[in-house]
Amino acid sequence: MTFSIGILTHSTNPRGGVVHGMALAEALCDAGYDATLIAPDETGAGFFRTPRCAIRCIPAVAERDLPTLVERRIDEIADALRHDAPFDVLHAQDPISANALADLVAEGRIGGFARTVHHLDCFAHPGIAARQARGLTAATELFTVSQLWEATLLAEYGRRAPVVGNGVDLTRFLPEEGIHDQGLRVRYGIPQAARLVSSVGGVERRKNTLALLDAFETLHQDYPDLHLVIAGGASLLDHSAYRRLFDARVNDRNLENAVTVTGTVADDDMPALYRQSSVLAYPSQTEGFGLCPLEALACGVPVVVPAVPPFTEHLHAFEVFWCQPKQPETLICALRDALNARSSDRFQVSGPATARRFDWRSVASRHLPAYRRLAALSHAHAPAYGASLSCPK
Repeated sequence: MTFSIGILTHSTNPRGGVVHGMALAEALCDAGYDATLIAPDETGAGFFRTPRCAIRCIPAVAERDLPTLVERRIDEIADALRHDAPFDVLHAQDPISANALADLVAEGRIGGFARTVHHLDCFAHPGIAARQARGLTAATELFTVSQLWEATLLAEYGRRAPVVGNGVDLTRFLPEEGIHDQGLRVRYGIPQAARLVSSVGGVERRKNTLALLDAFETLHQDYPDLHLVIAGGASLLDHSAYRRLFDARVNDRNLENAVTVTGTVADDDMPALYRQSSVLAYPSQTEGFGLCPLEALACGVPVVVPAVPPFTEHLHAFEVFWCQPKQPETLICALRDALNARSSDRFQVSGPATARRFDWRSVASRHLPAYRRLAALSHAHAPAYGASLSCPK
């Protein structure tokens, strides 16, 4: 059976679900399937990088209020697909696009859809919380990226969701320097001679950024050449209150010259940022899987992660350095050990070896049984919408 696939994400920015959706669409195209990446595009600039697959950007209007934004994005996606949905399989990577597809199911326009749950958030707003729940309960087929969330969905929602995992592109993330290494520090205002403790994901409570700042301050007293770099952070959620706490702590402790918050980093620059780091610090409180540690390991860089699922599911004991998110002293010790390991170049070999266990082709193949069921459901439900966009060759 041949079928066309639409992969939907909530934005064009480099967040985990968007990166996963893009890599999945590329892997499907590489395997000969007709996959299109679809997302609302608020700026008109397109995706954070140009993917090796067909794309469709849906014009989107900016909203400052999160509940209003969520409802608008759902309507924008549903309306775009309502008028032109030439896909046998539709697959949402987030609650927003899943709710849009749930609307189309309710209207009888599609027979069903797939949804990947990367992680679940705790929302105080009842409307947003309800949208999150509907985004998975309405799905015909569910996937997760880790056993942690597979168990959570079964226990809390009674839904089975096989683990598809994540991958890493070893042609992009590798230890050898490239042209983007040159001038990287100038582009982002990072001191040339400093040893970098890097974090990816922005300043967020979920990323445990304040705990990382505290650990960095302790290390900086012993190693004045260390510099903390916090990259990324493009998000629909409002993290401004937490960011104010972070900025105040930086100022109160006179760390302004020892900390750089870059904001969004160009995708071509990410491998270079990893390579120039002495360690990737990733002490997150909640993760679906944790793509960034794999990318850093592929670049030969030591990584510090929490000794909790999902990290303990797919990383072996000696492949990374472990901390306990609620025990600050363990983060300090793990960072210190990682800094020492970086000087030995051990991870130049072991990091890429670890990353080789995770490839996007395998991730894509794990979706195919569910896709075949959805394609059969689509063909039984209604005649084809029309010709699908094809992947560029």
